[in-house]
Amino acid sequence: MQYWVKVVFVDNQELVVKDAIRHTISDDMEVLEVDSAKEVVIIPMKQIKYVACDATVFATKSKT
Repeated sequence: MQYWVKVVFVDNQELVVKDAIRHTISDDMEVLEVDSAKEVVIIPMKQIKYVACDATVFATKSKT
């Protein structure tokens, strides 16, 4: 499943990855990693104001 991830930096610049496959924060909470089919973006957490993503990532399938 692909979804979008938006990262807003402390200087108010934005990065939008429209075809993200996965995004994770490292165990030591130092970096955010956003993976897509084309690239892997690694961003230090100190540079990030906030992160937003498509809510379908968290959707659960209903049993019907």
